Amino acid sequence: MMALSTAEIEKQIANFTLEFDKLKDDEIEWRYQPPAFVVAFVQFIDEFRRIPTPEEFQKHYIAMNLAALQDHFDQWHDAPTRNWKKRALMARLHRAYPSFVRDVYFFALLRENGINVEYDATQDVEGGVDLVVARGAQKIQVHVFLDSPRSKQGRAKKNRRHAFAGDHLDIVLKPSECKHVGAFWLPTLKHVEEIRHALT
Repeated sequence: MMALSTAEIEKQIANFTLEFDKLKDDEIEWRYQPPAFVVAFVQFIDEFRRIPTPEEFQKHYIAMNLAALQDHFDQWHDAPTRNWKKRALMARLHRAYPSFVRDVYFFALLRENGINVEYDATQDVEGGVDLVVARGAQKIQVHVFLDSPRSKQGRAKKNRRHAFAGDHLDIVLKPSECKHVGAFWLPTLKHVEEIRHALT
């Protein structure tokens, strides 16, 4: 993953707006596994060397996965249902977006504070692992999520979906412990110290 600095990320996202469509469709939300959102997010950063806006992220994701998305959504022959399902997927994508920004920011923050950290898109998609931190031969797979009912529900869903091996650590971000930049809640040095403590 392209290594942006925390200062660069903060400057880029400071004026981004986050608007969420409240539409939720049970099938799209929990049963449909679309092409991975995070792959498009990381690919955008690697290509353009910056964080995409939510709108840029949506356009980039659709462009990358157009054929696969069309193939799935064409199963609904009536346009109203098909459009409803598409809107539900975009709503899901926009809700996931802030977590990708947090992960990239935490990656940069850990590096800037001397923590050996890696990101692997395959491990993220297949194993639900946001970051991997290491010290010598020790490796810990890190899961980062907000302290909210919805985030905890998503975490529990991933726990049931994946068979975890090795050492794992949950970093739970409470609003009162986060750095607020524009519309975003970001990890802080407190969370870096949680990682450092786990590696001792």
